[in-house]
Order: sequence, then structure tokens, then C-alpha cells
Amino acid sequence: MAFNSIGPLYPRPAYDANGNKIASQSVTVSAAAVAAAGFAIPAAGGPEMVTFDVQGVDVRCRWDGTDPTGSVGHVLPAGSAYTWWVTQWNNAKFIRISTATTDATLFASGAQA
Repeated sequence: MAFNSIGPLYPRPAYDANGNKIASQSVTVSAAAVAAAGFAIPAAGGPEMVTFDVQGVDVRCRWDGTDPTGSVGHVLPAGSAYTWWVTQWNNAKFIRISTATTDATLFASGAQA
């Protein structure tokens, strides 16, 4: 059984070094490419990373400005978690894999925009 001894009774929001609240967002990934943006470029001392996980089905992604397709792009398997630079997250485009009939969800946390 997992146990967390840091604030187990009274969880509090997470803040960066500048006192900015860390935010979360959920991105639905369907049969059409979607851009994942919305986290701030960090100020000095702020978080420079976005952490997220892929829920539901596998997705494909690209960072070169071109939309991925259901069969072209880097595969991010469902159930996997990643930590990317904010700029990498903000420039990514995602689509569910071509064999999927249900949508995927990306749940991410990073600097509030």
C-alpha cells in the first residue's frame, strides 16, 4: 500500500518559487489533431516543466508544427507519464492512434498561464 507522509490530512495547492499556483489541465485527444497549450513560460525561479500522463488510448504527437495523423507521429502509450519543458508542451500537437474508437485524455500540471 502506498503512503504519503507529506500533508496527508490537509492537502494544499502547490506553488512555484514566485508564489504562483501550479495549475492542471485536461486535454481531450480525438480523431482530429489538437494543440496542447496553456502553460506559462516561466519567470525566473518558476517551474520550467510540465508533467502529464496519457489516459485511455495511445496517442501520437509532433512538435514540428505539422499535425500528426492516426498513423504518423511519435507514439505515447496509454498509461505512461512524461515530464517535458513548457515550450515542448506548448508546441505539441496530439491525435489518438488510428485504431482507437474512443478518445484519450492528457492530464497535465505546470505553471499557471
